[in-house]
Amino acid sequence: MPPALMWSEVYRPKRVEQMVGNEDVRLAVLKWLQKWVSGTKPLLLLGPPGVGKTTLVHAIATQFGFDLVEMNASDTRNRDSLQARLAPVMNNVSLFGTKSLLFLDEVDGISGREDTGGLDLLIDMMKEPTVPVIMAANVKSAKIKELAKACKTVEFAPVPPRLLLMFLEHVLASEGEKLGPGDKVALVNNCRGDIRNLLNSAQSRAAGYATVSNADVAEIEIQDAINGYFSATSKEKAVQLLARADASFPDPRYQGMDPESRRKDMIAALFSTIVSSQAGDTLADMLDVLSKADVVVGRVGRRRQWSLLRYVSPMLAHGLYDKSRGKEIRYSQYSMPWPVMGPVFARSQTVRKLASFIGPATHVSKRTCSWLVLPYLVREMINEKVDPAEFALANFDDESVGESLVKEIERAKGAKK
Repeated sequence: MPPALMWSEVYRPKRVEQMVGNEDVRLAVLKWLQKWVSGTKPLLLLGPPGVGKTTLVHAIATQFGFDLVEMNASDTRNRDSLQARLAPVMNNVSLFGTKSLLFLDEVDGISGREDTGGLDLLIDMMKEPTVPVIMAANVKSAKIKELAKACKTVEFAPVPPRLLLMFLEHVLASEGEKLGPGDKVALVNNCRGDIRNLLNSAQSRAAGYATVSNADVAEIEIQDAINGYFSATSKEKAVQLLARADASFPDPRYQGMDPESRRKDMIAALFSTIVSSQAGDTLADMLDVLSKADVVVGRVGRRRQWSLLRYVSPMLAHGLYDKSRGKEIRYSQYSMPWPVMGPVFARSQTVRKLASFIGPATHVSKRTCSWLVLPYLVREMINEKVDPAEFALANFDDESVGESLVKEIERAKGAKK
């Protein structure tokens, strides 16, 4: 076996029964395929990277004699290009007389303003498919909500640690490699159910390119990791701290992250920290390092080479180290200095409080109340000389609303001057 081959490819299952984990999901997919007739709803596979979505589709095509037509949906975003690629496939027989199976990967990357009708076209074409269609996405986000309604959805779960350990031991035995019990447990824990990540990390460890210990499993809060990195007295210590951060590198194409995921975005966290620190003469150089790392993350997402993400932390750690020494940089969640951010934050608290009372009373959302109703109300209260305290007690029976209104009225009067 050529040593250059990645274990994740060498041990990629060729048949459905060779796969590890998600037995119920595999059975559901096979039943869907067995009952498929023209017009059957497409299948939408949901699950994190590395759990076997793509592998399952390839195994089905090989095992059951389908001519697999595979497309990355996120690479074909607009209506015309998507139609040009899909239309020839939507028939029952390929050029060689075998049945076709259409696989659209990363459909959660097709949504967005630049798509100009791509998602709408996909939904229309999936209403009466003439070939079996399987789609895959990492998460069932709001972006593909309507598409999901037109599909039968099955969800993959991360592979359990017990099965991962058994599979890892099988691969190591097949390769004639040995790892210590601690290394194997750490590899399994670190991969978090991602088989591809497990095999890539194990191969790297077996080749001596990386070390793994149980201590590596313990992650550090992103705030503590960043503060520790910028105050570390040695590059080795700094690199270790950043590598152990409880952080992520989300694909920049996919927006709409929840606040906790956004907080753990390593590149965004470093950006806000560096910009708010006023690092002076090395600011541009540090931002250049972040920019290059961001480009790498984007390419990893487009090419689905998830294992390469583990190189981003070292890239950042080594690239920023010399440029950040002696700058007294401290973690900041915001990309503006606090003297600027403080008043903005304080006012947002006031507006949020008022919107929570006034919005329901005026039958609008809090957001609409904040930008439309509240400014008009404040201006009318100023013009009509309405007492904020009396207004609040009469309408909401809450003195704190009156106090918040006073602040908004004072701000509006100051802006008018």
